[in-house]
Amino acid sequence: MSFIPSRRYMAITRSRVLPESFQTGALLACTVGHAIGDAFANFVPPLMYTVRQLFGLSDHHLGLITLLFSVTTNFGQPVFGYVVDRWQPKHTIPVALLLAAVFMCSLGFAPNVYVFVVCLMIAGWGIALFHPRGGALAAEASGSRRALGMSIFGAGGAIGYALASLVAPALHTWGLNLGMEPLQGLIFALPAGVVAVLLLARFTPHAPRPSSAERFRLRRDLLPYMPQLLPLFAVMVLRSGTVTAFATFYQVLQGERGASAMSQGGVLFAFVAGGAVGGIVGGHLSDIWGRRCVTVVSLLLSPAFLWYALTASYWGAVVMLFVGGFTLRGAESVNIAQTQDLLPRGMSTASAISMGFVWGVAGVVPWLVGLVSDHTGSLTLALSLPLLLPVAAAVVALRLPTRPAPIPA
Repeated sequence: MSFIPSRRYMAITRSRVLPESFQTGALLACTVGHAIGDAFANFVPPLMYTVRQLFGLSDHHLGLITLLFSVTTNFGQPVFGYVVDRWQPKHTIPVALLLAAVFMCSLGFAPNVYVFVVCLMIAGWGIALFHPRGGALAAEASGSRRALGMSIFGAGGAIGYALASLVAPALHTWGLNLGMEPLQGLIFALPAGVVAVLLLARFTPHAPRPSSAERFRLRRDLLPYMPQLLPLFAVMVLRSGTVTAFATFYQVLQGERGASAMSQGGVLFAFVAGGAVGGIVGGHLSDIWGRRCVTVVSLLLSPAFLWYALTASYWGAVVMLFVGGFTLRGAESVNIAQTQDLLPRGMSTASAISMGFVWGVAGVVPWLVGLVSDHTGSLTLALSLPLLLPVAAAVVALRLPTRPAPIPA
């Protein structure tokens, strides 16, 4: 079933969100910021095997650390999204990324696992602060082609996340070669992070403060749209559960098979890079085939490729992970755009829900995978279980609209 936007929806959207055309410079600045933020978010996952060895942890403990980081990074986003939508504070993006850079690059100097987790969670707050504002600015800069603009913004984050899969192990190895302790080599990324943050502070636009009548209000601008948001929320949570499970544990599986730290980062790079390319392609195809079609097809294709990756040789796994990431995350940015379509007055809140709260709930899945792995002694078996989630998400996605839905009066 297709929906045609109402006149009220189009009026609100034109006045508050959609400029006449693509604002390339603003979108590029937001995309670079997203790449930096998500790069810092991925400094630890490719080194999970090292973290397990360093602190003597079990798979259950690794899943719990992932859950705590996910809760901080993602559940903080709706809070920050509401604050940003209501008051539009300045300098949000540079402050957020500076906080993430300082604490993430200092993880190797934590004296024990408790301080390690605290530093990780503080860095997560910085990442959480960036995403609502960055996503809202990217949506505003995308004009009427929001699905494509958000796919570019999402690809920036995915590229940064993917590059961190190689950069973090390289810095860790470099530090070891210089006689430093494990993970202390991450500190070498701090100067580059600070310079990038200073540049973004100059080129990232600031939004004008809204009047009292335009300020985002939960009762008026969010709660009436919950019936349309809930199916979207379910689809994104189920997809993200599979993504977080593989992003947390697949490289651990390779470490158990004797792969080096760089090789462990390589499989994660393939998985995330596939998602980045798939997001751009999916955003383009959604303009042609419709958002529901792209969402359902991408979800149904992904489990087979990821299942083969569990038993394939290293290079076969790299290929399967790339294709699996491409299909699994092909409609991710499309669904983010759908959330923003429903909340034109609360773009930061919409971004926080679709890029934050969703991933926070999905963070439970790696913890459960760790429990199953410890109980059964088979990480391969535990990782095969989340492959059922995209199928369930595809069933729910059949209820999604093909085109933007009208805003209820």
